[in-house]
Amino acid sequence: MKKRKSFGVKLWLWFLLFSAVIFLVLWLLQTVFLQSFYNDMAIRNVESAVSKMTAHAQDTDFYDVIDEIAVSNSLLVFVTDTDGNVLYSADEYRRLYDGIEQADDGTDNPYHSGDVMNWEKGAQRNLPYSYQTLVNELNEAGTDRIGFMTEDETAYVTGIRLGDGKLLSVSLPLGTVGGTVGILRVQLVWVSVLSLILGFVLAWIISKRFEKPVAQIAASAKEIAGGNFRPELPKGFCAELDELSDTLGETALHLEKAQNAQREFLANVSHDLRTPLTMIKGYAEMVKEISWSDEEKREKDLDIITREADRLTALVNEILEFSAMQADGSVKEYEKIDLSRAVREVIGQFAPFCEQNGFVIEAEVADGLMAAADEAQIKRVIYNFIDNAVNHTDERKKIKVSLTVSDGSARFEATDYGKGIAVEDIPYIWDRYYTARNRKNKAVVSGLGLSIAKEILTAHRARFGVDSKDGCTFWFELQVCSDAGV
Repeated sequence: MKKRKSFGVKLWLWFLLFSAVIFLVLWLLQTVFLQSFYNDMAIRNVESAVSKMTAHAQDTDFYDVIDEIAVSNSLLVFVTDTDGNVLYSADEYRRLYDGIEQADDGTDNPYHSGDVMNWEKGAQRNLPYSYQTLVNELNEAGTDRIGFMTEDETAYVTGIRLGDGKLLSVSLPLGTVGGTVGILRVQLVWVSVLSLILGFVLAWIISKRFEKPVAQIAASAKEIAGGNFRPELPKGFCAELDELSDTLGETALHLEKAQNAQREFLANVSHDLRTPLTMIKGYAEMVKEISWSDEEKREKDLDIITREADRLTALVNEILEFSAMQADGSVKEYEKIDLSRAVREVIGQFAPFCEQNGFVIEAEVADGLMAAADEAQIKRVIYNFIDNAVNHTDERKKIKVSLTVSDGSARFEATDYGKGIAVEDIPYIWDRYYTARNRKNKAVVSGLGLSIAKEILTAHRARFGVDSKDGCTFWFELQVCSDAGV
């Protein structure tokens, strides 16, 4: 049984509701409110027609204008004197009798221009029963123009004093819509029944048509959740669902890449953790069983244990630091720091190591360069870049460190003179554990240094990169700020 909340059922129900609302509005407009709409429009037409007649009241062709307007608007028009004598009359049939003395049945022409028709005398074309009401309303209102609905609401009457003792009376029947409404009701019944049946079938077809690709996408999403990152995704139904399929496919690829990276990361971390732990355990057993009585041997073994423990601690700390940086996606506001002093202080940290191992650092640091940054984090980047250069330089054991200014930016560079990085490997050097996977030297590194540097520089919105030519140069640029402020 299909679920009531499924996409197809909801689409089908909404389509039916839409159809029902449309037909309800149609019924209301064509039956309930048709008479009101018709009356309003008719009254506006009458008032407009009267205004046009009045504008030609002093013209010689005034009666011709009345004839034309009466015919085109289906009006009954009388021009009378103050005593109620009909001076002229017109309706939508008047032109049919123009120039005819008698009708086909022998009766006199009620529209003959020579006749003077008076409702009191029983003339063939009498004034309407509403005429006296019109006169009374004008007298009571004290105005020259008035309009009103008859008591039985079958006609609208308006009148206006033309001057020279003449009165213009115009009326329009309003009861003709009733029959039309009845016809419309019968038609609407059949149209509504047939349309609702058609709408029901059409809504079902459309809901099934839309439901199929959505169900396929939902099934593909379940496959992705189950570990199949390359499911078949439906395409071709509509642009929006094609875009959803493309997005879901990209998401699946990212999930696959993330899962592979996680497995690889855990494998490499496990490997690097296993090495120092094995050495610590092995040398601890040696101290316990072999070299405990030999002081010199014991000290060497304990030094190795201490070194490997430090290495293990550094690795764990870097893993925790890298995870924390990835989790913190907030944008920070940094304070102004002396970048020149920070670079010199980090270089100074390498002095004991260089003196002990014969390394030389050629330093070129510009004075007084200020930048908005987190000093501890930027020092970490500088340290990682220099440490990377020390680990990968050639047998000359020489590296170069520089801090210069160009186009308003402070540029830091750390250069080694080793073999460099293959062009195809450059896009991956910022990935975590890349160094551990590819290093061929014996340096004690975690493989997270460049990844940590990338996270820090990205948070600082700094430009950074690597140039591999005649060695390898890692660099970054920060916007320089003045002494006055950031």
